[in-house]
Amino acid sequence: MNAQTSGFSSEQRERVLWLAFDRPHAGNAVNANVATAFAAALAQAQQDAEIAAVVLTGAGEKIFSAGIDVKNPQNLAHEALAASRRGAVEQCLAAILAFDKPLVAAVNGYAIGLGFMLALLTDRVIAAESAVFSLPEIDINIPTFLGISIVARAGGSALARDLVLSGRRMNAAESRERALIATVVPASELAAAAQAAALALAAKPQAAFALDKQWLARGLREEFAAANARSAQVQEILAAGK
Repeated sequence: MNAQTSGFSSEQRERVLWLAFDRPHAGNAVNANVATAFAAALAQAQQDAEIAAVVLTGAGEKIFSAGIDVKNPQNLAHEALAASRRGAVEQCLAAILAFDKPLVAAVNGYAIGLGFMLALLTDRVIAAESAVFSLPEIDINIPTFLGISIVARAGGSALARDLVLSGRRMNAAESRERALIATVVPASELAAAAQAAALALAAKPQAAFALDKQWLARGLREEFAAANARSAQVQEILAAGK
């Protein structure tokens, strides 16, 4: 099976479904259509007995995902645009939290903003040596409460403070040293390593695996909802440039 729709593509390899952000002209950024396709693909994979695990990656060789699409082709007002972006983010996060099967990120390049967050929420991150991670929202006057929550859970509050307030880039080697990702491999070996990791996790007793994932995710829905609510509250401040 191989399909492409709405900037998102899928391909089944053995019992592993590969999902890819597929908008090369836009840095594989996530917009409303991509978020909807992503959520639908994970929901379908959850119900499909032929799918044992999922690998999430980016189309091409340089970008996993540039995060939420910051362009405004419909010329929406500031508040409407912000609400649309929050909706897309919420849809992606809810889809991951509802997915009980093994989910592996094969980070083939830049994982920026939401791309970084989604990778961190998977069960294992396999990265190419060229992978780069960052939360640069601060540089375009956007707070990232979700980014703070996700990085703090994965690597501690000190790392979250560093990455969020500086917006700096972190390479794959440093990410591995900080235990944010599991494995770093040459780009030529990324697909095989991610497939092997997905199959290894799929070989575990899946009832226990699902229950462990649910416990690991406890409180995240409430934390993410609070972060999104706070993001909505500060729109007036941001619009005023304060």
